[in-house]
Amino acid sequence: MSFQWFYTYNHSLTTTDESGFGDGAGGAKVPENSTILGSPSLSLSQRLRLVYYNSGLVPPQRVTWNGIYELPFGKGKHFANRVSGPLNQVVGGWQVAFLGTWSGGNWMSVAPRGGEYLFGNPSLSSSKQLRLRIFGKNQKLWFAGDFNPTSATNVSLTALEGIVPADRSQRIVRPVGPAFDNKVPFTLADGTVRPTSITDLQSWNSQNFFLSPGNWNQDLSVFKYFDIKERVKLRFTADFFNAFNHPVDYLAGAPGGQQDLNTTTGLLDLSRQVNDPRIIQFSLRLEF
Repeated sequence: MSFQWFYTYNHSLTTTDESGFGDGAGGAKVPENSTILGSPSLSLSQRLRLVYYNSGLVPPQRVTWNGIYELPFGKGKHFANRVSGPLNQVVGGWQVAFLGTWSGGNWMSVAPRGGEYLFGNPSLSSSKQLRLRIFGKNQKLWFAGDFNPTSATNVSLTALEGIVPADRSQRIVRPVGPAFDNKVPFTLADGTVRPTSITDLQSWNSQNFFLSPGNWNQDLSVFKYFDIKERVKLRFTADFFNAFNHPVDYLAGAPGGQQDLNTTTGLLDLSRQVNDPRIIQFSLRLEF
């Protein structure tokens, strides 16, 4: 058996993301203090950091492996080593090749294009990532997002509301303002108070700070050479893509991947998968 595996740790920072939310052509647009909620007095260096964040396209941890194993059957092997020539053509010489990957998840954000704001850290430990049925789907609570928990079933409502309160004003992720419409009271020069829309739609404090669900895949091939003549061989191969038929619920960059983990509600849709189910193909190849 020959076997290889590779581990990569990567901390990649960027000012724009190909499939993310870069603001401005060719890079990020550094905000002015007047466009940031609360109009803080941030230095240029501090404002530069707002647009310099973890890349959502590069997973921080990734493992890949591959190998090939010759099965111990047939002449000269541990099992069936005394079989006849014709029978050895059937049971001997089989090999298994494998190729797999594992990713610990990609950096991602909460509602990156505005509408929702953070009033704390919504990240959850695995013990608090509850499974529930809501909105007609089986889902998993990946982070403490913004939705009405009272319509959920197949879950302890006490535990769920301890993470996502029914009172929207107590949720970690929610729109700004008393009416949750991203309007805040603003006192005019004459003393009157007007609900005024805020202009900071970027949610600077929510850019790629927590990890999406991880994923893994394993492909296998079983193959054997049949000797026809000295210089003529026939190779039979059976390929198994996603050999274990393992569902991947979220995969950064995959079609629909962003929809399976809602960045507003924090709910991960378990009713579908972004990868293909197991695919099997057979082939014959004549080599001469």
